[in-house]
Amino acid sequence: MSPRTTARPYRDFLTPALHRRFTSAFLLTTCLCYVEAVWMGEWNNFFWPWFPLGFAGVRTGLLCIASMVVYVLRVSQMHIGERTTNYSFETFFKYLFRLNTVLTLFWYTVSSWLFVETYIWSQASYAKLGFTDSGRTHERIRLNERPMFLRFMFLCLAVTQSAIHLYKDYDRVAFPVSKVQKKPNSTTEGSVIAPRNQIWAKLKQLVPTSLIIMLSVLVGGNLLYFTFLRQAIWEWNYRFGRWIFSLAKTSRPGANPALAELWARFIVEGFLLALLWQFTNTAFDAYFTQEPLKKGKPITDDSKDPNGSLLNGLKAKKEVPRNVAFWELVLITERFDARRRSIYEEIDRNNGSTWKQILVVCLAEIRGISERIRAAQSPGSSAPTKPEPIQILPRISQPLNEDGVIGKIAPPTTRLDRLGNFATDFAKTHASPPGSSPPTQKLLEYSNTLLNSEKTAQLNSSTVTSWLQTRLLLLVRSPFGIPFRKSLRRTANVIIAGTPYSRAGTISDAVSALTGLAMCSFKEDILGQVHKDVPEIIRAFVAAIKNIEGFVKGMEVHWTDVDLEGKNENEIKRIPEVEELLRALKGGLEKIVLAFVEYLEPMGMTEAEITEAKDLAQKDRKPAGKEMTGNK
Repeated sequence: MSPRTTARPYRDFLTPALHRRFTSAFLLTTCLCYVEAVWMGEWNNFFWPWFPLGFAGVRTGLLCIASMVVYVLRVSQMHIGERTTNYSFETFFKYLFRLNTVLTLFWYTVSSWLFVETYIWSQASYAKLGFTDSGRTHERIRLNERPMFLRFMFLCLAVTQSAIHLYKDYDRVAFPVSKVQKKPNSTTEGSVIAPRNQIWAKLKQLVPTSLIIMLSVLVGGNLLYFTFLRQAIWEWNYRFGRWIFSLAKTSRPGANPALAELWARFIVEGFLLALLWQFTNTAFDAYFTQEPLKKGKPITDDSKDPNGSLLNGLKAKKEVPRNVAFWELVLITERFDARRRSIYEEIDRNNGSTWKQILVVCLAEIRGISERIRAAQSPGSSAPTKPEPIQILPRISQPLNEDGVIGKIAPPTTRLDRLGNFATDFAKTHASPPGSSPPTQKLLEYSNTLLNSEKTAQLNSSTVTSWLQTRLLLLVRSPFGIPFRKSLRRTANVIIAGTPYSRAGTISDAVSALTGLAMCSFKEDILGQVHKDVPEIIRAFVAAIKNIEGFVKGMEVHWTDVDLEGKNENEIKRIPEVEELLRALKGGLEKIVLAFVEYLEPMGMTEAEITEAKDLAQKDRKPAGKEMTGNK
């Protein structure tokens, strides 16, 4: 059989699929933009305010651009796995000083600017939202503070939305961890809800969320503007405006610019902009979390070498194509019989058969758990090394004489010399030794009376440490200490699921794919490739389960993890993300062992390995239909 040609990259099929989803989400958002554009218009006529080919269409186009920049932001920063760090503060510090953070603020600011400028342009002259205020006929043109205030409030809205976007990690497209249908006989296709149903279900949450965002900006923005920034914003606009208009010489703002009316305008339009942003993000998530299918078939079916393109996706280094490819593999294993049979039949690839390459990729995901746990449990030696002895240089001179530096003094001969010696001897005899003067002695005795044995004991290191720990615990328990808590759940997810983004989704997909392919090999693997690798699959599952359970059991609660205080051992070690992975591993192990239990020993597994696999599969689980029995 002639060797196959090079398969097309997986992105050649993923990118068009993402484009279709992008278009569907954007068209749905356009409907909301049209409704808001009609609302912005001046209702002095029945026909033109809503006619799409008039000003309503122009406003709709501008608002679509305002939402488009958010879609561009989401596509450019999209990731799949959940962020994993040990501390909340670590997440803040790690993701704050990034280019993506600056771009998030920039694009939301651009979107806000387009929205507010569209609104100001749409208003009639009596709204007094122009850059200048002509005033009376005999007065010079003055700078108008009303649009300044409105633009500042929308800028605050952009900053607030950017903070929410970063805090809640809107960049994440949350694929379901387990893609296998819960009920195989269910009439509903797929494990994901239809996009419009998702949006409709979340619409009830979008309205109150947008109201809360708008009201928080209304309060905070007013305080910030009138307390600190009003004069600075006025001066900046005045310096800019005097180059274009003949403004009055005064550079100070006047009285409050009809705040009640401006507040009412911001309440309505600020809510509409916040709603547009929330709707855009919701529509993006709803469409981009759909199954990787095109017209009901896997997206790689259009390739001349479908499985080759799929393998390219499974081996991709980038997170998004790798996650989508694993999801497609699970769907092929579960639903598409022809594609699944082709995996067993293709043996003429350069790097091994299709099955062998899928096996290697999937086992790498599963074994990655054990590798990360071993790396965490066996860090580099931290014991202090003994200092090496100092090599002394050879002596190049005689040692110093330790005797008196001055030689022996000759006895006095004159009367003046004898008088000097007598004065020196008298001073040495009557002088007190250093540190033994009466004032010093009294001071030492007084200090001893103050610091008795009981008070001295209170100043030891353990007491000071206990005092510091008490104060630190009070800080950690307060809301200010939340970013510095090292939770057991976070630590387990970092080590088991990986970092900076969790690989729980691809691990679960690898387990589901290997389980499904092994189960279907009884009828479809004509060449008999799979049965030789079943022991290796079982050993990988067993090792992952044992390492996860052993690691979680041996974890100690950090003293800052105050949320676990008062809980028993079972509640402390109950980590939802880890339990979901264990369920997938044990479920897959149970199915494989049940199917191959009579053939495992001839395949090369020892009786001890088989017994261990049975025990792990049934531990904390309900038996899957029948009890596991040994070889008869």
